[in-house]
Amino acid sequence: MSAEKPEALQGLRVVELPCLDSLPFLAASMAAKSFADFGAEVIKVEPPGAGAQERRLGPFRDGKTDLETGGLHLFLNTNKMGVTLDLEKPRALDVLFALLGQVDIVLNPNLPALNERIGLSWRALTQRFPKLVVVSLTTFGADSPYRDFRGGDLVATQMSGVGYETPWHQVTDLAKEPPLKLAGRQSDYLTGYTAAAAAMIALFDRKNTGAGQHIDVSQWLAMVSMIRPNLGGSTHESLESPLYQRLSMRIKAGAQWVYPCADGWVSFNAGTERFWQGWKKAMGNPEWMDAEIFKTTADRAAHVDVIEAAIHDWLSTITKKDAFQLAQAEHVPCFPVHEVREVAENDQYRERRFFAEYDHPTAGTVRMPGAPCSFSATPWRIKRGAPRLGEHNRKIFNERLGIELERLSAEKII
Repeated sequence: MSAEKPEALQGLRVVELPCLDSLPFLAASMAAKSFADFGAEVIKVEPPGAGAQERRLGPFRDGKTDLETGGLHLFLNTNKMGVTLDLEKPRALDVLFALLGQVDIVLNPNLPALNERIGLSWRALTQRFPKLVVVSLTTFGADSPYRDFRGGDLVATQMSGVGYETPWHQVTDLAKEPPLKLAGRQSDYLTGYTAAAAAMIALFDRKNTGAGQHIDVSQWLAMVSMIRPNLGGSTHESLESPLYQRLSMRIKAGAQWVYPCADGWVSFNAGTERFWQGWKKAMGNPEWMDAEIFKTTADRAAHVDVIEAAIHDWLSTITKKDAFQLAQAEHVPCFPVHEVREVAENDQYRERRFFAEYDHPTAGTVRMPGAPCSFSATPWRIKRGAPRLGEHNRKIFNERLGIELERLSAEKII
């Protein structure tokens, strides 16, 4: 029945441009996916030959590199149509401009200097296409003082403060400990979602004004939005306030960490009075927790090393699943740290039918994370697997734009 229901973004047309820098940046791919999976027509433009960056990043089945079957490519590019175009050749711009004249949004993940060199600056695009929503996705912003600096996931994570705060107060010696690298490319994906949300707002505005606009999305600032309470505390609290002190010090102040257990790791929070009492019940009311030195939250913060030693002893005897269930029963925040296979086989995800499967002409059956949110009237769904390189060249260039494919091939721009 869901296949017969309308799609939330049906009728919307989006073009995703490739990142031409050698440093991988997947924000535009994620932004475009968020449109495509809710029904927008997304045309993904890739460089001829090697294709988009995610094709080369894997993971690959059996460790064999294949541009068509890498896991990241299969996930990021569902429901998209794919064309190839060498944007660094002047003739290719004529083709791209013919395409942009028919769409609502263009997502551009390239540095301002490169865009200006090849004729794709946001100013040029908004002037040529006054109704187009032009979205720039860069590390520091298209008009920032840092506009010409390269950045990337690690730089954005650290400059934003997220690396400093994750896990909270876990990094205690900045001079000696290495910078934290978040798993995968989380800042790329967050930037993509930020860009998609901003572009939708611009489309709503276009209904009133009839005009498009430029959306300038910074990866760095998108990550800054992840520590909003910290910004408020740092800018509006006095230097002597408890909140400011908690944010500025680099020492542990409570049992809110990721701890080793019998078969892996588990995270839990015993930092408040209610959580402390709940955890005491989960642990079987051990006598040591009634000691005078643990009476108040401040007392526990002052003796956190003693608490951690006792917790380590207890956790070493049980599995992360047991710890999770005991804590949850007492309403204490807790979760096991899963390996990738454990996530894929998780009972809750299975009951919620979170993972989706589709058949890909080259990769076969693909299982991947499903809908980020559920709409009943206009459901998320996969209608088409990730495109093969240049799969829709004829459909887009020849049938839609009326350009002879053979001529484009002879000019070596596809």
